[in-house]
Amino acid sequence: MTVIRGVGALSLGKCLGALYALFGVILGALMGAAALLLGPTGANSLFGKSLHLGEWGVGGGLLLVVGACILYGIVGFAVGIVSGMLVNLALRLGGGIELELE
Repeated sequence: MTVIRGVGALSLGKCLGALYALFGVILGALMGAAALLLGPTGANSLFGKSLHLGEWGVGGGLLLVVGACILYGIVGFAVGIVSGMLVNLALRLGGGIELELE
């Protein structure tokens, strides 16, 4: 039996940051495509008068992709570090996780 007694919080943060950044690319691309397809009148009717992303054209769509990627990556990194700390605390209190490896 092998017992896992802890995980690297920074390592988990880097992995989740990369995963969330990938989610940000996908979400940003969908949001950018929707903003380009809706145009200024569609954006006004759906989101209120403050959103005019359709007027920004391709630049606005690219800005959404890049911004979502960076924002989601930062959030994923922070969530990964906090999750790693909480997992380490739970593993310490519970005595670890037993794994049977061949």
